[in-house]
Amino acid sequence: MQTLDAICGVSATTGLMPTATGYAVFEANPGKLEQGCLVVISLYGATQFAKLMGTAFITEDGEAIEGEALEDIIVLGRVTYFVNRAGEDGCPVL
Repeated sequence: MQTLDAICGVSATTGLMPTATGYAVFEANPGKLEQGCLVVISLYGATQFAKLMGTAFITEDGEAIEGEALEDIIVLGRVTYFVNRAGEDGCPVL
């Protein structure tokens, strides 16, 4: 049986962030970010998900963070997996 660590490639630079349905697994040292990748960002102390689109980050609520506002963003890492809590059937969805 494989462990979650093995399936998700958990390492010393891997982080976990709680979500409404489980956890997001993210790589804290992602190297160069690719267009369309989902990242965890910190903006004014609030942690949220955003997608890199062009020169902007698009948040879950559709807000575009671009221009001078980018100076206030800290990219915490690139999301690699979402792990959902087990439902009634006892099986999480990866």
